[in-house]
Amino acid sequence: MDIAIFRKYIVSSAVIIVISLLLEIFVFNFSSYVTGNGEEIVVASDVALSSAGADEDYVYETDTISLEKSLKSVCVDVDAEGDADVVAHVSVIMTDEGDKYEYATPEYAVYSGIKRSGYRGVYPFGKAYTARVRIRIPKDTLVHINSVSLNAHKPFDFKGIRFWTVTLILLLTYFIWTDSVLHRICYDPSRRWQRIVIAAVALMLMVFGSFIVRSDKLLLSNPWPHHLQYQELARSLEKGSVVLDEQEVAPGLLSAENPYDTIALQVEGIPYSMDYAYYNGHYYAYFGIVPELLLFYPYHMLTGGNLPNYMAIYAFYLLFVVGVFVCVHGVVRKCDLKVPFVFYLLICIGTVMGANFVYLLMRPDIYNIPIFGAVAFSFTGLGLWLLSAYTDSHRLQRAFLAIGSLCMALVVGCRPQLALLSFASIIVFMWKRDGEERIIFTKGRVKETLCFILPYVFVAIIVCTYNYARFGSIFDFGAAYSLTTNDMTHRGFSVSRLVRSLYYYLFQPPVINADYPFMDTAMISGSYMGKFLFEHTYGGIMVANTFMFSVWIMLFTGFKKTDKRIRAFIGFMLASGLVIAGFDANAAGVIYRYTCDFAPVFFFAAAACWLMLLDRNSEDGTALIRARVAHICILLGLVYSFLTFISSGSLLNLEKDNVDLFYRIADYFRF
Repeated sequence: MDIAIFRKYIVSSAVIIVISLLLEIFVFNFSSYVTGNGEEIVVASDVALSSAGADEDYVYETDTISLEKSLKSVCVDVDAEGDADVVAHVSVIMTDEGDKYEYATPEYAVYSGIKRSGYRGVYPFGKAYTARVRIRIPKDTLVHINSVSLNAHKPFDFKGIRFWTVTLILLLTYFIWTDSVLHRICYDPSRRWQRIVIAAVALMLMVFGSFIVRSDKLLLSNPWPHHLQYQELARSLEKGSVVLDEQEVAPGLLSAENPYDTIALQVEGIPYSMDYAYYNGHYYAYFGIVPELLLFYPYHMLTGGNLPNYMAIYAFYLLFVVGVFVCVHGVVRKCDLKVPFVFYLLICIGTVMGANFVYLLMRPDIYNIPIFGAVAFSFTGLGLWLLSAYTDSHRLQRAFLAIGSLCMALVVGCRPQLALLSFASIIVFMWKRDGEERIIFTKGRVKETLCFILPYVFVAIIVCTYNYARFGSIFDFGAAYSLTTNDMTHRGFSVSRLVRSLYYYLFQPPVINADYPFMDTAMISGSYMGKFLFEHTYGGIMVANTFMFSVWIMLFTGFKKTDKRIRAFIGFMLASGLVIAGFDANAAGVIYRYTCDFAPVFFFAAAACWLMLLDRNSEDGTALIRARVAHICILLGLVYSFLTFISSGSLLNLEKDNVDLFYRIADYFRF
């Protein structure tokens, strides 16, 4: 590298660090300077409040004081007795130059152990004439008010994590947007330093995943009985049975006219086990058998205990991280692409930290275990198939084929609908250019063909035997027998319901707000004249997550320039995602975790499109523009993932299950 260019990079990096430092000192701590000049007015102190035994919240108000001066802030300093998280809800009631009569500000929450949560800016119209503070204490709470102050000075708070995050984002933006050396260092796994960086990034993602999977404290303990089905099945398998005999079948359920009409069961007072599969007088687990055989059953046999669900999710996440890096690598090698190394890393990070996968990871309940298993096996299997397609070593080919096919076969034992991805093998192995040799289903390649087929046979025997033992059919996976919120045995098919569901799954915009946590669940409503089942969602995957925008870019600009096989492969992925989304929508409804059934194929298609767009083999003068667009889209996709992580829209969220973390994160956004 030229010494002048190197000096330029050093100076630019130093300037960016200074800019980040100035942002941290003067922008992110703006309220510290705004509230620093006023005279603090203490309106209450040393007050004990209790709502113990009350049927409703207790409301305490300070005396009204006359101000006739600017009012900039309020601060409530309280301590809670016991384990209470939400200590108080605070609002200010005031009059000002623009309002003769009193009005109240919205409430904000003060939390035990997070003193800075007690500060909040106040914005009257001109001077405030009068003010008092209203404090609402949740029922069955005992708190001690240390002080209530107006115009309190908010302390200066330098946050190192925020400073370095901003610095890294600005540095990356500078080096990408200036056509720097980062664009000329292309991905080459033969370089040792690149392998070290890849390993470090993968390890960082694994460590970060361990934090995310433990973020919802409620789910670390499997709080609901029906979330222990895999643990029950392990004990049943130990006794040589697939029946979950720990669940007692009520006599009324045995004689019920329709045992799958759970509303009728509730009305008639017939007890049943929620979300278990019920068939011919017995309870079964309808969740895929593969997680049981790989994780829960071995753990039980080795330790005698129960494997926590979050540990199973994390185990699959570790495989998922490896699978993504292998998969993206496989596309680069298979298509002989020349991609900047920094974008290889960004595409892998953007895929691993995709909002849908973050959602699964942060909600490690039983529903998400087989889904994450299928996601992990899909990426790993496809990646190994791609590796086998270009390696010259027959021994490696056979190993990659066998392990790849085993992973793709195991998908069926997790989420059967994702078995559709196995047909990608037609494009990977069978569609060859003139002169290229097929490595399976051709003369002289019997061993390779067997390596491809036998893992499917092995897994099929296990899965089909398990299905037959439960439901008397090798093809019946039992999802329709679940005692859930609706009778899935009579759900049927509806075009109107399907079209609505696909819109919500794919194209509904996310709901973004100005206040923390910034994103709310998307509204689902309509005039469908029937039972339309839905839970919270965060927008459609093809519009809410900007990582997917590469697909739209390729659709309108770039597909004609790519190889026919690549177009076919990406087209197959998109079509498979649409089919899987339609299947889930019709079979179960609109549920955000089910987006992860088709998210793998869409993410794979999007990652492949980004690689095509960033390929420097076909230089046409737009490489820098495409790199800038990719950088923005991947970065915004990560922001969307972060918003999904902190959002409070679902029944399980940080605001309820990890209050301390939720409001410590909130403190990073109070400037």
